[in-house]
Amino acid sequence: MITPKDLANLSVIEDVVVLASADAVRRRAVKEIAVMDAEPLTGDYDSFYPGDAVFTSLGFSGGDSALIDEALACLISRDVACIFIKGSIPYEPSERVVAASRRRSVPLIRYGAGLLEQIITDARGALAEDAQASRIEEQFRQLVDMRTACDVRRRFMDVTGLTGSRVQAAAFFADEGDPLVLSALRAQLSKNLSKAAPCLVIRFGEGLLALLVADDFESLEAGDIEVLIAGFGGHCAAGLSEVFGTDWADGAIVEALGCGEAAKRMGHSAVSWDMLGPDAFRVARQNGWLLERACAAGLGRLAACDAETGSDLVKSMRAYVECGGDATLAAERLCQHPNSVRNRVNRARAVLAMEDATDKQLFAYLSMIFL
Repeated sequence: MITPKDLANLSVIEDVVVLASADAVRRRAVKEIAVMDAEPLTGDYDSFYPGDAVFTSLGFSGGDSALIDEALACLISRDVACIFIKGSIPYEPSERVVAASRRRSVPLIRYGAGLLEQIITDARGALAEDAQASRIEEQFRQLVDMRTACDVRRRFMDVTGLTGSRVQAAAFFADEGDPLVLSALRAQLSKNLSKAAPCLVIRFGEGLLALLVADDFESLEAGDIEVLIAGFGGHCAAGLSEVFGTDWADGAIVEALGCGEAAKRMGHSAVSWDMLGPDAFRVARQNGWLLERACAAGLGRLAACDAETGSDLVKSMRAYVECGGDATLAAERLCQHPNSVRNRVNRARAVLAMEDATDKQLFAYLSMIFL
């Protein structure tokens, strides 16, 4: 998604100042680029649509602030994505215009310099590149959802254009998906990872996804990834998959994304699958629909019992798991007597139809439910 902030960061635009609705510059989606020229004089604003980023030099106004206010108010009412005003004519928006901007979350942005023709060319180029990246990302999401190995391999090769029997994936995240950091990081990754194997680096969600594909290559380790992102300080976190056959390319992608999320959560710069430990089960649950359904079913039975009897099994079993199966510690956390917690554990055992399970088996199942 291209936002007003992305346009403000174009190299051809200088001296940017947000005049109103600064909180919306990262949220509004820009769909097209438009120019406001003679509309204030003709009264025809039908050529502007929701999602337009409108650029204007205010040349129509002759410096008439009232005319400018009226024009901007009309644009805002069309729910455009944002309005960029060139600062060649002195102008400060009136309270009426600022209020309208805030009410509709349409940022007003002044820029000091930039050739309009070049700005439009670069902005539309960014939109086209974003649309292409979105199409590729959607293809990869469809790939991840596939179930048949031959379908995965075929789609993977079609989407990436890479051939080879082995694949390794790495996911990279920057603070708040900063586009400038991601752009620089993508260039760095494309240059250096290609030394290890043919690779593709794409945008994925709020981060980047890198894929190495060949019949044989030396697999990357977490330390290799840390070296690649070292120049970006504490702004990046990365996750690294195992090496898979291309029949399991979707598994490589899921592993890398799960490790990347774990790296962010743990405050580490890079985490590989073999470092993940118990968090691997969290990733498996989130991405394995049968496992997720199994856990949801167990949690649903506990919640249904709470709703029917007024018990507190969900809260109590969560505390029991978080305390490592120690009923005494769980009782302290819940401000209950240990025997009350033990009784609830036995009640949960019955509700889950696990009367014949050992304590270890019950605790393992509860742990999976509350991952």
